[in-house]
Amino acid sequence: MVFWIAFVQLPVWGASLADYREKLYDLFIEQKIPQWGAVLSQMSADQSCATLEGRHEILCGYYGLVGHLVDKKRKTEAQNYLKTALALADKYKKQYPRDARFKALYSNLLGLKIALSPLKATTLASNMLSTAREAYRIAPNDSWVSILYGNILFYMPGMFGGDKAKGLECYRHARQTMEKNLSTNSHHWLYVQLLVTIGVVYEHDGNYEQALSMYKNIMNKYPDYAFVREVLYPRAQKAVREKQ
Repeated sequence: MVFWIAFVQLPVWGASLADYREKLYDLFIEQKIPQWGAVLSQMSADQSCATLEGRHEILCGYYGLVGHLVDKKRKTEAQNYLKTALALADKYKKQYPRDARFKALYSNLLGLKIALSPLKATTLASNMLSTAREAYRIAPNDSWVSILYGNILFYMPGMFGGDKAKGLECYRHARQTMEKNLSTNSHHWLYVQLLVTIGVVYEHDGNYEQALSMYKNIMNKYPDYAFVREVLYPRAQKAVREKQ
């Protein structure tokens, strides 16, 4: 495992939750998500994050970190952080048994566990889907829950309960909800990732013009986020040219 602690400018001990949230956002925009591990570890030990909101941010951060490492095929690191995340999820679910966000995050962590070990789908998929559905029933208007439920619906095969159209509907609903409070959400990594996800879904469906429009929107809002400018936007442009 690569240790990044010495290279991360961490918030000072006792920093506010808002400081930590901003640090995660900055590292996301800079495409340095693997450095989240050090920040999340400090958040877990900091009393300023020992609240329901703080614990939401911690577990959501681990979900994002593991997902990134899985995407980058850094399997050993992903498995190590997933083990930490699942232990936290079990702890938080016991403390807050009716909390929809923890349920939704847990279901997505199970999805990542399946991604790392596909054979486990036979034993985990049913629990993953049922937990996501329960979270959505409890809080259908919670933006995080909508995103996380959308993930399950979009990526799970239809024969097992997936529904790509409903997944996109969840993403759009989450966007509308988050944009009612942009003063808080515009600098939250999950909001930026949501916009990217919607663009990628448009690409997946062959709606390249809509994807380009979304990517332009992201580049205008977040000019320092090079991933869209250098990877996603050119890819969608190429797809449009090939389609003509």
